[in-house]
Amino acid sequence: MNAEDTTQTKKDFFDSDFCQHKNFWQKRKVSFLTDMLFDLHNRKFARQVRRMTHRYPLRHILVTSVHVPKRGRKLRNMFNRLSITRHRVDFLTADMGDRGKFSNINAALAQVNLKDYDWVVVMDDDVALPQHFLDTFIPLCEVMDLKISQPAHRYHSYTSFTFNYRRWNSLGRVTRYVEDGPVTAFHRDAIAYLFPFPELRWAWATDILFCHEARRNNHNVGIVDYTAIEHLKPAAQDYPRREATAEARAFLSRHALRPDRQDLFRDTGILRHINESHLNYDVPR
Repeated sequence: MNAEDTTQTKKDFFDSDFCQHKNFWQKRKVSFLTDMLFDLHNRKFARQVRRMTHRYPLRHILVTSVHVPKRGRKLRNMFNRLSITRHRVDFLTADMGDRGKFSNINAALAQVNLKDYDWVVVMDDDVALPQHFLDTFIPLCEVMDLKISQPAHRYHSYTSFTFNYRRWNSLGRVTRYVEDGPVTAFHRDAIAYLFPFPELRWAWATDILFCHEARRNNHNVGIVDYTAIEHLKPAAQDYPRREATAEARAFLSRHALRPDRQDLFRDTGILRHINESHLNYDVPR
């Protein structure tokens, strides 16, 4: 294959034959069985995770989400679930207007002193979370020294990319890509150079910039497999995908970013074991 052929066959990050907009597993009963097997297997990690989380320092966490009209009950239920935690948690809602997701989040965060918080967690309201989510998710993020992170997806979950499904026999992964929803956590070190967030209407490609900036600052990003969540509806269901894609491509062009799937969608470390003296990673970091 010559150079011209290579250029012609190369696909960009948002090509429809690569993005998993229609979840393969969502249509198959095997997804339930797969998640059951993962849940049973993950019991092997329970003791070491419980021991680690109980001795971990308490953190001050800000959870923020956009309040969508007629979906306030869902948001309250999610906040109530997150309030059952050892950590000190504040909740902040951003009213949805004609602006995009992160424009609303920026307006809400401008009302608080972000330096007061160890973590800022940005969430959508259509997510099913495991019990005591923050008690486990936040310590595992810090064990892996992640500055931007997300929980993995269960197999019966709507996700944009199969890369985000949880991995077998993995507590978490240091990666090169973290998605900007439905749950994304930002450590205070990352907030220092990411806030205010880019104010795109549809928010696509903001995550690529987040991860790029993290690499520039020599910070880890990653996915916590042990605390996998279920996203209850597919992305781009309530807005025009074509417009979102066009906006994302223009945004990446302005920042001179040309994301490569093979480079972004790979693990640089997989956490298999935690003990008092070291972390056991299967992949050289």
